[in-house]
Amino acid sequence: MTFRYRSGVCALALLAGTAAMQFEPAILRDVVVGSGPQQLSVGAVRTSLWSMALAQTADSFTLNDVRFTWGGATYEAKQVSFSGASMARGEIESLFSSTAEPLADKLARIDIKQVSIPELKVTQKLGKETQTASYRNVSLNDIVRGRIASLTVETSAIEETGGPDKTLISYGRTTLSDFDAPAFAKLYETKDASAPLTRIYSAFSIDRIDISDGAGLYSAQIARLSGRDIMARPTKDSWQGTISAISELAGKETTAPEEQIRLLPIVVDLLGAFDAGLVEATGITFKGDEKENKATGSVARIAYTGAVGSQTPEFRMEGLDVTETESRVKIGAVSLSGFSLAPTLEGLNALEGKQLADLDRAAWRSLIPTLGTLRITDMDIDAPAAEDKPDERVRVTWGLLEVTADKPRNGIPTNIRFEQRDISVPLSDSSDDELAQQLKGLGYNAIEGSFVVAAAWNEASQEIAIREFSMDTKELGSLRLTGLIGNASPDLFSPDEATAAAALIGARAKSASVVIENRGLVERYLEKAAKDEGTTPDALKKLYAGATPLIVSSMIGNSEQARILGGAVARFIEKPGKLTIDAQPKNPSGFGLMDAMLASDPKAALDKLKITAKAE
Repeated sequence: MTFRYRSGVCALALLAGTAAMQFEPAILRDVVVGSGPQQLSVGAVRTSLWSMALAQTADSFTLNDVRFTWGGATYEAKQVSFSGASMARGEIESLFSSTAEPLADKLARIDIKQVSIPELKVTQKLGKETQTASYRNVSLNDIVRGRIASLTVETSAIEETGGPDKTLISYGRTTLSDFDAPAFAKLYETKDASAPLTRIYSAFSIDRIDISDGAGLYSAQIARLSGRDIMARPTKDSWQGTISAISELAGKETTAPEEQIRLLPIVVDLLGAFDAGLVEATGITFKGDEKENKATGSVARIAYTGAVGSQTPEFRMEGLDVTETESRVKIGAVSLSGFSLAPTLEGLNALEGKQLADLDRAAWRSLIPTLGTLRITDMDIDAPAAEDKPDERVRVTWGLLEVTADKPRNGIPTNIRFEQRDISVPLSDSSDDELAQQLKGLGYNAIEGSFVVAAAWNEASQEIAIREFSMDTKELGSLRLTGLIGNASPDLFSPDEATAAAALIGARAKSASVVIENRGLVERYLEKAAKDEGTTPDALKKLYAGATPLIVSSMIGNSEQARILGGAVARFIEKPGKLTIDAQPKNPSGFGLMDAMLASDPKAALDKLKITAKAE
């Protein structure tokens, strides 16, 4: 045999061997595993001839015509390719065997370097609506015992039909890391609402999300959506059972009372079945139908931070700018921290089949969530003054709005605080408000200032501290009130009205202090009044200061404290600055509501108080 001939034979053998290595004969055909809501069908399972010849391991194999129904959804793929599998061929075949082994256990036996899916279609029925999702170039990498180190999807598209409007959603590149597929499968298979939250994946990100309706009337975009530490637990009837029940009842036009009773605990269970360390969306824009004057605007960032250790959850939104018709609202930031839905969820779970219409006051109070602290900064509202006055506009701005309501007792917060800082409200020339007209008459074009209310109940001392009630206005003045209320028993927060009313009557004021500071209001009033009466401000000032002691005495009696109060007010009018008034009950137990009600006239009630005053 010549050398050339032998070379040709070798070349042909090499080509044949290479072709044989590339050839993927079917080792399984028409596989069907499971039945009902969880079923897997595979047209063929193929592996390379080389792998079959050398060993009972299959380093790579391919599934053709895959259809998988699970969790209320149907997954379809023409091809699913596996490479770098460190699994025996028999073990691969057992994954597709018709055993009763839970899916989570099957997934936990998978060790594969990579899974590639060129196209994946997912269809899910939600009530009357159908959601169809298409994913391109799906890649799952470094899978060890079912845990996926990274998952990427090149592009995605979702279409929702069957509802009143058609919705289209598209996604750019999507990534997940440390995805625990067995734990995720257990959510749909396990019935145990008492199970702890488990991390399903450590982080995710989605680039460029576009949302629009089929008619093109509205659209929204999100530049990036990301998050970390996504946690979940099973529900009482498993996620599959819970979603099926919600879809069934949501698909009905009307629900019977017994169905509403059934639905409520199911929804409550699902709401408490997931959480996240952080989820945030950035670069949000939205646009409504201009013909219908729908809102158009943007949000720089929206984020939710879950509870970590002793840290409470927080919701935050930054850079809101919304325009609708002739109005515009801009907000620097909105945050909600320290809030908790736990009281609501626990209260709903305790209803035990009761309808909401049949709940008593105590049950309703148990459903009140804990607000925590709501904070809004840098708000700017620009809108028409009224529909019949399109050319007249009103612009309201404030630097800070903060509301705290926490430490609830029977649903009622025992620690409250309301603050508005640097608020500016213009005074309209055409306003019908009497106070606004009076202030305009004094030369004010806007009200600028701050307002604070803060109070807290101390259970140990059974006292309510009025920490601050204050109004501070630019170029007008300020008012600040503080005080202490004793004998404030826990019955004040009782859901029983009679018990709460009795506790309120029993509460007694222990002290009160009022501080008034002038910042120009007195001078402006005297100037205008003097002009109207044809005199001078100094003359009016002396007249009012001289008459004040007599007026005070006629109101509260001719006592020593009345003379002290009248003299202090007179000095304040004569030289407007700062006026401080303190009041304390003569009775060490305090001054109660009954003391005021049983007094024959206001003078008698005031006789029970020790009043001091000074002007500075």
